[in-house]
Amino acid sequence: MDIDVLREKWVEQDRKLDESIHMNGRLLTMANMNRTQPPLRRFALLAGLGTLLGLMFLIILGGFIYKHWAEPRFALPAIALHVWVIAYVVTSIRQMVAAFQIHFDQPVTAVQKQIESLRMMRLRVLRWALLTGQLVWWIPLLIVALKEFWDVDAYRILGPGFLIANLGFGVVIIPAAVWASNKFGERMGRRPAMQRLMRELAGYNLRAASRYLATLNEFEYETRA
Repeated sequence: MDIDVLREKWVEQDRKLDESIHMNGRLLTMANMNRTQPPLRRFALLAGLGTLLGLMFLIILGGFIYKHWAEPRFALPAIALHVWVIAYVVTSIRQMVAAFQIHFDQPVTAVQKQIESLRMMRLRVLRWALLTGQLVWWIPLLIVALKEFWDVDAYRILGPGFLIANLGFGVVIIPAAVWASNKFGERMGRRPAMQRLMRELAGYNLRAASRYLATLNEFEYETRA
């Protein structure tokens, strides 16, 4: 066989091999992308559920504020709760929209950047919620709930000392909650539901998605090289 013919056949086989490697790489990328999508869907679902619950609570608080507008000692705690829930609903909607805007038909690096941006947004919201929620969701909620459901004046029944002491406890528990959710999120609690909650608080689902995409990014780089 002539050397030119051999060279042509070699080039043709090399071209087919390159196409096969490229196709296998695309199939592997698609398979791993499918592993990335479920954590994001769970995240978006939880954000949507939080938004729905927040809107329902805003309606209840709005009625309470309207009813007790002339009584600042009851209206002000309810307003504090109302402002907190509004901020929570807004941030939940932003996270849900950001999750749905991630399209997996774009380059892996672009998807990875969006995932990382969403993860950082979640962590910022988590810190904000822990720093302020401990103060808002204990004493103000107690005052509002006692008045709304049992027509009990918390200021008279519990006294200022109890309210101040528990407000201080809320301040102290903030850093402990942040530390525990990040360090013991995988192990805290005996029930799977509690473990899942702690993983969500610590952002484990988004970090898992990010790790998948990081692996894809390395594979894409090695394939091009």
